[in-house]
Amino acid sequence: MSPKSIALSPTSQWYCATVRSNNHRRAELDLNRLGFRTFFPKTRKWATHARVKRPVERPILGRYLFVDVDHPQQSFSQVRTAIGIDGMITRLGNPIPFPSKWVDDLLIRYLRGEWDEIEQGTIPVGARIRIMEGEFSNMLATVISSKGKLVGCKILGEARIATLPESLVRAA
Repeated sequence: MSPKSIALSPTSQWYCATVRSNNHRRAELDLNRLGFRTFFPKTRKWATHARVKRPVERPILGRYLFVDVDHPQQSFSQVRTAIGIDGMITRLGNPIPFPSKWVDDLLIRYLRGEWDEIEQGTIPVGARIRIMEGEFSNMLATVISSKGKLVGCKILGEARIATLPESLVRAA
């Protein structure tokens, strides 16, 4: 059975704010500091930089961020002036509440890991990983091969190669 609403207060509603480019985290932190609950669904995927694959998080909805506002106890002007916020989605100058069911459904899907490509797939060759257990516990390595559920990796800073079960490594 799914919850009716995940809102903090019976009078709060979700609104949508536009965020300056690449400022989701900054806006989220400032709004949380001001007492607002925020949410923006993200995807995790592998990105390559300098021939090393690393996990990255990217917003799914571009420059949008949901803000839970309990109006009139909380002010829309605080949301608009938060660091990283460009404005709010409005109609005739008034912020438009989004149906809680829509946002709650997105939140539940995000928490289930529906958009987490890293956890759903195999670890690619070239990925940076952390070994969780065993002789190389808590060491960083680079994947050099992958066959079935086994991962071949080179331990960083050493000339050692190990073959480990995929369940013992995590994206670093």
